[in-house]
Amino acid sequence: MVESEDLRDLRSTVARMVARTAPEPVVREHLDSADGFDRAAWTRLATEIGVQGLAVPEEYGGAGCGIRELVVAAEELGYGLFPGPFLSTVLLSATLVARSRDAGAMQALLPGIADGSLVCTLALPRHAAGWDADATPVTAARTGDSWTLTGTLPNVLDGQVARVLLVPARHDDVVSVFQVDAGAANAVNLRVEPVLAMDQTRRFAHVGFAGAPATLVGEPGTAGALLAAAGAVAAVGLAADQVGGARRMLEVTAEYARTRYQFGRPIGSFQAVKHALANMLIDTELARAALDDAVRAVDDEAPDRDLAVSAAKVVCSDAYYAVAAAAIQLHGGIGVTWEHSAHLYFKRATADRILLGTPAHHSNRLAGALGL
Repeated sequence: MVESEDLRDLRSTVARMVARTAPEPVVREHLDSADGFDRAAWTRLATEIGVQGLAVPEEYGGAGCGIRELVVAAEELGYGLFPGPFLSTVLLSATLVARSRDAGAMQALLPGIADGSLVCTLALPRHAAGWDADATPVTAARTGDSWTLTGTLPNVLDGQVARVLLVPARHDDVVSVFQVDAGAANAVNLRVEPVLAMDQTRRFAHVGFAGAPATLVGEPGTAGALLAAAGAVAAVGLAADQVGGARRMLEVTAEYARTRYQFGRPIGSFQAVKHALANMLIDTELARAALDDAVRAVDDEAPDRDLAVSAAKVVCSDAYYAVAAAAIQLHGGIGVTWEHSAHLYFKRATADRILLGTPAHHSNRLAGALGL
């Protein structure tokens, strides 16, 4: 995909901001922190270059951009292993709220997302199985004009740091999306239990609802359509994160092969290392090609959107994992140490395979769509 000058400018601006506000020492500093990310850096990302507002319409304080701008930002955040809630708050939540056309929800949530003051997440029923709204174990009950939610959702992305949870819940034989304010005084009906994750740059929590007050988002029964729209955008953004991470590992490993000497020669001169680096490059370029096609399909709202999105999730997941694993191998002994960055990227590559549907899930989705 040939990028416009505006997209190239956005890419370089995001890359510089990530390098300045969240270099690796800062990422490592927050691996064991409660939030898992630097809120000051997250705010600067919003107020200085408007990354969080890319998915927010202009009338709500955003830039009203499309998938192409989101993908450029996601790739550069993945390249720098930025540990902020971009996937949960921007790609999933902002997209869903904007697609809901619910004026109340849009006014309540989108300005805060755009200016970086609100962390919001979409509590998907099962990440490994994509974004199937019908899989939700949460039920909603209505009393007059009020709604309450009951049930438990495991492994909610950024569940412990999100101030607002968007939750698909079943009622009257349909599934709708509801907004739960985790910071409200009545949050005693909400139980949030942080869970340990392989990728320490992202946070997860089990979330339980015991009659938690909620507000309907969008029309009743529209959860399936809303999650499909948000899931497609988020999956493409996640694929971009994977391409960015693979690109970073390829660059770091190629530089190491040029400068690391063994037997009086740079290790990059050995045929086995050349072949391994070539395979890393091929995997990264194949991933980019799959990502570009998914961007095209989502941007054009093409009939093959779901096929292209699933193909990108499969190809980019496998490519990132393979490239990160090869990076560790080619770095030799230093590649398996805590001090080197390779393990951080490998952990994200491993975790990204599960988020928003595993490669197996999306392969089955592709097979079903193709009648295989």
